Amino acid sequence: MDRAVGSRAPQRGAAGRLAARRVVARRLVAQRVAARRVVAGAATLTLAGATLLGGAGAASAATTVGSYTVTASAPAVEVGDTVSVTVAATGVSDLFAYELTVGFDPEVLEYVDGSGTTDISGFHEAALGPDGSSVVLMQTKLGTSPAAEGDLTLATLDFVAVGAGDGAVTAERATLVDAATQATEVTDLGTAPITVTAVAVEPTDPPTDEPGTGGPGTDGPGTGEPTDDATLVDSDGGSDPWSTGGTGSGSLASTGATVGLAAGAAFLALLVGVGLVVAARRHRARQAEGGVE
Repeated sequence: MDRAVGSRAPQRGAAGRLAARRVVARRLVAQRVAARRVVAGAATLTLAGATLLGGAGAASAATTVGSYTVTASAPAVEVGDTVSVTVAATGVSDLFAYELTVGFDPEVLEYVDGSGTTDISGFHEAALGPDGSSVVLMQTKLGTSPAAEGDLTLATLDFVAVGAGDGAVTAERATLVDAATQATEVTDLGTAPITVTAVAVEPTDPPTDEPGTGGPGTDGPGTGEPTDDATLVDSDGGSDPWSTGGTGSGSLASTGATVGLAAGAAFLALLVGVGLVVAARRHRARQAEGGVE
């Protein structure tokens, strides 16, 4: 019989450890459930605090706060930028849990889901309110943790600018709960002004009409190519076939694109022949006028 009792002892020990683990697990689940009840509002928050503390005495004084501030990371942003808003409190005493409501204009700002944080230890959760124009952040200490004291950041929230306008963010109200589950309501904690402007679009230069280059088929001035019937009158009154018409710059002007080397050589030979004819004509004219051999 002693051996039978001895063989059951380890089993009882293992069963005891398993039972203890189950008790701890149930307590943790109960704490989490109680903490999440904070989301439902201040009344449930007070009840959850009382459950977590196991009915602590009510001799504790109500939560007190020296002052509140609401600040933005930038007073002016453009559409598409992200701005952080911080709600802080100074001179805090005996703050065990709270619910904070922060309002904004959804036409100008959009809350970044999951960005709500606080520097107070414990459980916290931030979610968009049912009206779509506020964020509700709940925070509570767990178990027998001491209440928060001193200068605290109650909430830090991120917003994306989605439209131009006044994007002021206001800490509208808060429910503060002390260690004895006594609740205190406060309103108008402060406002952070934020101006949102539309993204500036740089103007583009309109297309301009470029002047013509003077080539074939353009509207620009001519390039001075020679014409077939252009002549100049020499000093003796005769025509000089050396010259070119229009405003060309020389007798050898050409289009430069279609004239071949052979055509250029022929043209030069023609010019030499014409020059000899003109010289002979001038010589005969001088002989007729002055009788010079």
